[in-house]
Amino acid sequence: MNLQAVFHETKSKYAYAFDADTLHIRIRTEKNDVESVTLIGGDPYRWIQSESDPTHWEWDHQSAFNLPLQLEYQTDLFDYWFIAVNPQWKRIRYGFILKKGTQEILYGSRDFYDLKENPQFRYEISYYFNFPYINHEDVYQAPGWVKDTIWYQIFPERFADGDSSNNPIGTKSWGDDENENSDMFFGGDLQGVIDQLDYLQNLGINGIYFTPIFSSPSSHKYDTTNYYEIDPAFGTNALFKKLVDEVHTRGMKIMLDAVFNHCGWFHPYWQDVVRNGAQSEYYHCFLIDRDPAINFDVQEGVLPKLTRQQMGELNYRTFAFAAFMPKWNTDHPIVKEHLFSAIRYWTENYGIDGWRLDVSNEVSHDFWRQFRRLIHDINPDVYILGENWDNSTPWLQGDQFDGVMNYELTYPIWNLLGYEDRVTEHLDVYKYRNEISKLLVAYPKHTLSNMYNLIDSHDTPRIDFKCGGQKEKSKLAYALMMTFSGSPSIYYGSEVGMTGPKGHNRRCMIWNEKGQDLALFAHVKQLIQFRKTHSSFKSVDIKWLDVNSSENTFIMKKESKDEILFFLANINETEKTMQLPNEVEGKLVIDLMQGQSIHLQSHLKLSAFGFHLLVIKK
Repeated sequence: MNLQAVFHETKSKYAYAFDADTLHIRIRTEKNDVESVTLIGGDPYRWIQSESDPTHWEWDHQSAFNLPLQLEYQTDLFDYWFIAVNPQWKRIRYGFILKKGTQEILYGSRDFYDLKENPQFRYEISYYFNFPYINHEDVYQAPGWVKDTIWYQIFPERFADGDSSNNPIGTKSWGDDENENSDMFFGGDLQGVIDQLDYLQNLGINGIYFTPIFSSPSSHKYDTTNYYEIDPAFGTNALFKKLVDEVHTRGMKIMLDAVFNHCGWFHPYWQDVVRNGAQSEYYHCFLIDRDPAINFDVQEGVLPKLTRQQMGELNYRTFAFAAFMPKWNTDHPIVKEHLFSAIRYWTENYGIDGWRLDVSNEVSHDFWRQFRRLIHDINPDVYILGENWDNSTPWLQGDQFDGVMNYELTYPIWNLLGYEDRVTEHLDVYKYRNEISKLLVAYPKHTLSNMYNLIDSHDTPRIDFKCGGQKEKSKLAYALMMTFSGSPSIYYGSEVGMTGPKGHNRRCMIWNEKGQDLALFAHVKQLIQFRKTHSSFKSVDIKWLDVNSSENTFIMKKESKDEILFFLANINETEKTMQLPNEVEGKLVIDLMQGQSIHLQSHLKLSAFGFHLLVIKK
């Protein structure tokens, strides 16, 4: 038995309170090494007098439980075993008995113990792991509406121009954006969003995520000048209130983008530092390494443009090396008051439903804990979403975020379906299963239900570009996202086939139907409807029934209380005939994509990059 591969940790994704009464416990072992895993343990305070020595008290091992763990997922290196338990008194000490052949090992918090050599250690609870108590305040909780939400991400400057009177000087004609950049404006605004709410509702959207809409000199608005004002090119605060009310009347949610890692060059606090240096009352609101804070030439009212060498020699901290984005000192009381008051202003006065936190992993955990307490004092039903691109367990302990942008789902989908040199690596179905299984054990199950899932965004190439313009690949990508646990999102325009690599992924929305891929729109709309009406789409766990590397096809199963979903996919340029497993063969199923019931035979044909969504009602 390879004990070096065995791992468990309490108060982590390996042992966490799923709810006020239930613990989820998971252990990792080497792939195909351990034959079975048993959870042994019980309440730590079950003490009785020793029969051999009444003056001695010992733990009552007769009360111990011995519960088998189930093999949950398998990756290329590890097996993951899982069990849910309900401790009567909300506390538990436990160990694991690992079996292989005649070998029986007790794995506890301090070491491994061979039970043949040391049988007396089987019930030695001082060697066990300890989950001291399920305190309800510590249980991770997120707003209940999130997992039922289909987001639509809007980059406001490029979505729709509803009021040309607020267009900035030099605004270009709508769609004249072949070589667009952050200095170009095309007139998108909030009135344009209001005008297109019917379009969003028709698609099935019930949540809108806006990239920043506060005052800023750029088109992207990630360099905030005024956190309390809607950018005049987008409209007014009053117009935004009208938009929120219109959205809420339709049963939809709104999530705004909070840029709290840094501000923009023209923010008044930073401008005071630019003018007054160390004498500024806001000097310590920023992370300044040395004086003078500004060690390059500046021109009043003009954004700095530095050489690469100057960027590396800045005397103050910034987002990346962007001199026009000075980094906040979020531990400073003036900064906290300024940023938290802005959150309070928009959440209380406008009824914001969610906040997406830009560059959230570069801001301190302490700041985000205070942020969460502030939000929950105002409205605990507000969704808190972090922009983290990597594993984010430290932020998802129930004390900071409800979810993160789930790029760990994005990458496997891209790498499974991506075109030639447009992805970092190519995955076959076996490697795809491996990556998805790793994701499914990377977080507690209830956390996965509240992730923001995406296949493209304003920060990435569009899915059509990733798939090389092959529409069937894009359709499959949407299906993979829509059937994964969490909250799926659509990046504006991708649903009608808009394309573009990074740098050309923020073009103007195509509103002329002649330029839209209406078949793709209908496909995405259909998947959204399935997502809303079929509970199995939202369930967390996946069972891989067949993953055929030689044929590059797979069959996975998802199950909810009222139905079973079978997802069959062909990752090939040619048609494939799949042999169905015994669990599926001969069943009467609903073929969702075909809209009819079919009686399955032993084989099923799939077109190139085709898929079937088959449902059996319980």
